[in-house]
Amino acid sequence: MTFGTQSDSVTVSGGQSDTVRIEELGPGETATVAYDVGVASDLPVQQYTLSGSVQFADPDGIARTDEGLSLGVLPLAEQEFALTDVESTLRVAEDGELVGTVRNDGPVPAQSVVVQYAGEDPNVLPSERSTAVGTLDPGESATFSLPVAIGGGAEAGLRSLDMAVQYRNDEGETRAFEELAVTAEVAPERDRFDVAVQNRTIQAGGTRTVDVAVTNNLNETASDVEARLFADDPLDTGATDTGYVQSIGPGETTTMTFELTTTASATAGSTYPVSFDFRYDDADGDSQLTDTYRVPIDVTESEDGGLPLPVIVVALLVVATGALAVYRRRQ
Repeated sequence: MTFGTQSDSVTVSGGQSDTVRIEELGPGETATVAYDVGVASDLPVQQYTLSGSVQFADPDGIARTDEGLSLGVLPLAEQEFALTDVESTLRVAEDGELVGTVRNDGPVPAQSVVVQYAGEDPNVLPSERSTAVGTLDPGESATFSLPVAIGGGAEAGLRSLDMAVQYRNDEGETRAFEELAVTAEVAPERDRFDVAVQNRTIQAGGTRTVDVAVTNNLNETASDVEARLFADDPLDTGATDTGYVQSIGPGETTTMTFELTTTASATAGSTYPVSFDFRYDDADGDSQLTDTYRVPIDVTESEDGGLPLPVIVVALLVVATGALAVYRRRQ
């Protein structure tokens, strides 16, 4: 038995026609045969006709053909999905999430439904390309959460993201619905840590410990956090120029202690910068290094009543020069 079509938009078993063989069919007997019929997605939902014929051998072994058979095929509407209530925690140079609802708009149940990011933007870096939500009947919805990182070269603002839904039909065949896009707000880049020196003064010619409050601005825990202090003349780091903490949770603040000293050229009443950077492991276990954070340090006069060290040095030089001149005159 052969059925076929003359339309390029309708296929039978992937081609223009297909033939199914029945070994024997007695008088009044019925047999069921199956054809895999496909209809292009851009065609309207209406009846399509397949023409067919039956070739057979009669009891005398004579080959005969029954022409003019036809049947109508009414395809279902294309399987569709919708993404709604989409929210994001996306931020430039950080990991975030795309959260929303996927709805099966029918017409049939969809098994093993998976929501996917389908775009090619180099600044959109999904930690996982897809997230599974299970089986959805027509009209049924489920929430999804897709982890997405935004690269440091991205622009902040509203961004359109191409999405797709992959599923299996009732025959277990994998299908995809790709006509989806969502808009998500991408927040501007921010400092991964806040750094605040609790007392930013140091006496001229002195040495002191500096307590630094470090706050984690990330949406994830930073582990194995190592901070380092850098200073240029007339400030210098002391014996303790690194700090360490095992972990800092999102929004959590911890205090690290460093040693800072001034050199002979420090001037009371002046402000000089010191710098910090942080190396840490993110939630995926990857090592990260932050940019440098600059913090001002104010140099004050010594509280011991004496002159600041630079003034003392200059005075000693003047006295030594004068004594040398007197000595030469006496010679």
